[in-house]
Amino acid sequence: MSALRSQPLQPLNSGQLNARTNSVTPVKPVKRYKENLQQVEQKQQTKKKKEKLSALCKTPPSVVRTRNGRDYRRGNFLGEGGFARCFQMKDASGQIYAAKTVAKASIKNEKTKTKLLSEIKIHKSLKHPNIVNFVDCFEDDINVYILLEICPNQSLMELLKNRKRVTEPEVRYFMVEVVGAIKYLHSRRVIHRDLKLGNIFFDPDMNLKIGDFGLASVLPTTDSKKYTICGTPNYIAPEVLGGKNTGHGFEVDIWAIGIMMYALLVGKPPFQAKDVNVIYERIKKTEYYFPEDKPISESAKQLIKDLLSLNPLNRPTIDEILSYEWFKGPFPDRTREVSLLEAPEGLEYISRVQSSINFKSAKDMAGIYTPKSKNPVEILRSDLHSEQPKAMLPQSLSPNNTKNKYQEVEPDQLGRPKRVNFNSQFSTTIKRLNETCFETYQNIRRLEHSKHDAIDAMELPKCENPTLISKWVDYSNKYGFSYQLTNDDIGVLFNDENTLLKLHNSNKFLELIYHEDEGWTCIENSLAHPPVQAKRQLEIVDFFAKYMNSNLSKVSENEERKEVVFLRRYTRTPEYIMFEMTNGNFQFNFKDHHKICISKSGLAITHISPNRFTQTHPLILIMQQGDFPKEPVPDCSRKIAIIKEAIKKRAFKET
Repeated sequence: MSALRSQPLQPLNSGQLNARTNSVTPVKPVKRYKENLQQVEQKQQTKKKKEKLSALCKTPPSVVRTRNGRDYRRGNFLGEGGFARCFQMKDASGQIYAAKTVAKASIKNEKTKTKLLSEIKIHKSLKHPNIVNFVDCFEDDINVYILLEICPNQSLMELLKNRKRVTEPEVRYFMVEVVGAIKYLHSRRVIHRDLKLGNIFFDPDMNLKIGDFGLASVLPTTDSKKYTICGTPNYIAPEVLGGKNTGHGFEVDIWAIGIMMYALLVGKPPFQAKDVNVIYERIKKTEYYFPEDKPISESAKQLIKDLLSLNPLNRPTIDEILSYEWFKGPFPDRTREVSLLEAPEGLEYISRVQSSINFKSAKDMAGIYTPKSKNPVEILRSDLHSEQPKAMLPQSLSPNNTKNKYQEVEPDQLGRPKRVNFNSQFSTTIKRLNETCFETYQNIRRLEHSKHDAIDAMELPKCENPTLISKWVDYSNKYGFSYQLTNDDIGVLFNDENTLLKLHNSNKFLELIYHEDEGWTCIENSLAHPPVQAKRQLEIVDFFAKYMNSNLSKVSENEERKEVVFLRRYTRTPEYIMFEMTNGNFQFNFKDHHKICISKSGLAITHISPNRFTQTHPLILIMQQGDFPKEPVPDCSRKIAIIKEAIKKRAFKET
């Protein structure tokens, strides 16, 4: 056993460029859910396997010491799963957490290691009021510890066991919190795949929190599928059981919401049976009923029926669920602790007006109105090289290692980092994205309506060719979006919304750091003395630079640096890719290899032909003539209309 524990785990191989992998390998139901198996021999076999894995997960020492010098004192045992055990952990300040503890001896191959790291990577990236907060991860010689927010009031499963059935007003409130969290997950292309009452916990204030991301996965695109059969038998969607023949997507979480709603209102899951195979057959036929002795409202039945549609496409989307008539019933202002044991009094007497107010407030707190759509999370395979032979966790996965990553810096004469004022040093104004989009859209719209009138001199800007994105690589499934400008500056817009720009023929590089409350801050650094946290990012920039210079062609000739320009955001559609730059320019690369850039707040337009011929003119003149004068552009007017609509969508989406 000791030899097994000390054996170093090999790092994962580097992934191919733009390749996405199914890095989550869920535990098979037969290993995790022995209570659903009918035959005694299968129960005993599963129990032996579980006992063996539990034996590998040794009780942590009374004091767990981490590499960064932070110590945690082990507290009470909280529970046990297939591969992990949970304990309370207390830090030096007295703050208590839950620590999911995984034995290193159970991580015997790359598949198991990838599964664990995928769970950590996905959970670490999530920040939502109704998702269990990921605090940190660390390890000692024996175990890996995932430190989580503690939810002391147990789960919806314990509540249902105590209550037998839950009232409709309470379930309405629960469903809003769950829908808010799932909407956030889906906006990041994360499928949970193991939503169930036992994985939804109450925090100290009785807010619901979704936890356990061991089966979660990231979809490369919104319409792609996963094919692994996984989940808890009572909650598995029918398309999951189809395996490779059908595939599954976000709709499996919608199905699970229906199962949970039914279970809370009726008292047990709709397809429950002693034999797991009977459960699966019932699911495939959607064979369930509403018992007469446990009446629920017709509007609740209708929502459940739609959520449990056999065809995933017939289920309501996550945005449609809360528009159902059922949510117009009595709605409480919050969940109280008494709900853990009994129904609160007076729920049926909440007025329609007060219910409407409470419903809106609950949706607001659950983030229904403001979901944050982010790039999907993926395991950074090249980051999994451990610095120590016995180490398994890459340092990049620990939030506490990067919490001081971007700190305040003062101007320095020795080449060390200094804060850059965009307006003065680089003559670049960084406006809010919606302001830039709105101003540009309004000008395009105004020019469109006045193209038959006399031209105002103010609508004829100086038309020099703008700085453009000459080459790009979308590697957002790993690191971010890399681009090379026509002045040969190379940048990477990382998945955390920050950017590093390496200036051509310079010993400086710039970090454009995004703060949600403060906007963007630019910090100038020396390549000779980069900050520790930037060294890895510089390696990524160099990697992209080498790739682009070896494999991609420029869209135009080299130019001198007129200004420092960053990419702030990009949008990809089947017809074009849209780049939004810090200088207010919008570049559109169409699929027919023609590029068009809108600059000067919508007053100037630039065309770059497939053979790199570049021309810039006042937009009003191109609108009047219907095309560019020196070299025609296929479907020029249509392309301008597409550009206007794309900028309009951005302007009003951000407002």
